[in-house]
Amino acid sequence: MPRKSHPERGSLLIAAVSGRALAACARRAGFTPLVADFFADADTQKIAHACRKLGNIERGMRWQNLRRAFDALVKEAPSPVLGVVYGAGLEDRTPLLARIAEHWSLLGNDAATVERIKSPECFFPILDRLGIAHPKTVLKRPAQDAGWLVKRHGGAGGSHIVRSRLGKDKPGTYYQHYAEGIAISALFVANGERARVLGFSGQWTAPTPRSPWRYCGAAQPASLSAAVKGKMAEAAERLAAAFRIRGLASADFLLGETGPLLLEINPRPGATLDIFDSETTPLLELHLDAVMMGKLPRIGIKLDGGMASAIVYAPEAITVPPGMIWPDWAADRPKPGDRIDKSRPICTVWARAATSARARRLAEERIVNILNALHDVTRGEIRGQGREGERDRVVPDGLAERQH
Repeated sequence: MPRKSHPERGSLLIAAVSGRALAACARRAGFTPLVADFFADADTQKIAHACRKLGNIERGMRWQNLRRAFDALVKEAPSPVLGVVYGAGLEDRTPLLARIAEHWSLLGNDAATVERIKSPECFFPILDRLGIAHPKTVLKRPAQDAGWLVKRHGGAGGSHIVRSRLGKDKPGTYYQHYAEGIAISALFVANGERARVLGFSGQWTAPTPRSPWRYCGAAQPASLSAAVKGKMAEAAERLAAAFRIRGLASADFLLGETGPLLLEINPRPGATLDIFDSETTPLLELHLDAVMMGKLPRIGIKLDGGMASAIVYAPEAITVPPGMIWPDWAADRPKPGDRIDKSRPICTVWARAATSARARRLAEERIVNILNALHDVTRGEIRGQGREGERDRVVPDGLAERQH
């Protein structure tokens, strides 16, 4: 569990699609989290000092909903509010970032910086100027669709990526040549001039027919040669300086036979918070040190063994049963009675092991265990069979004791 916050360190407003990971990071760093997100999951409500659920996730972040949530959270803050830390959900809404900055201190990259990074007409020419390799990228549909992908400006999570022949010409999209390789992410922290790479993780997908590149999980440390690490770190550091990035960010690469190709920069705390954050080196402390004081750590993060996290997606629409008992390694836990549509996230699972490969395998096993447990508990409640109280003792993992 995250350690308790210290009131004298202040409170932080957190805005994200899901704010649980950032809230846990804030607690570990000694700050008081005040969360506005789309889920208000059971564990988010326990971690945060206060939590407000935003509107319909299909409509995304809206100023009216966010302003109302922040105003309510500020009234509940037990200590001075230092500003806003944001996660996923705002990259394609830079005008909203600008409006937030008019009312509260933005503890991260400003709207102009995010706009430059997420605009392909700006981002990829700068990569060319810096000599950083990337897949061929164009703004208009290629004459030959074969071998091309269509992506959305500011898209996150991979669900927006499809093959060009299946995508429609829409405003805010661009085209990138398909390349084979292993997905690697470099977590770094920057102060607007310099950057320090904190660690590398390997990522994998949970494909569906409509979303072949949907993000599933990440495991650290990634098994990379010193030469590849150096090349990726140099690219991240040069881009951090070129775009004047501040705070935690990540650089996503595709590692193929010819070396790493840079795909994008995510200029905010991202999906690997769970696997890199720790009590000894709280990531949000590094983030705020860099943003507010321009301070960078001397070295990257050193963690023992491997750590993985993965998203559990609903294979079909489900309603969370009251009898579901969530294990300690499950996070972003929905509340009993919550309805989760097909292909939407149910929760996140963690796994720690001697190596990142073993941690990933264990995380994948736990995905199956969660789905089986939800199915079994639901069936048990419908049938009403079994000894009294038996359903309430279901714990969806036979490996939990071994892992402990």
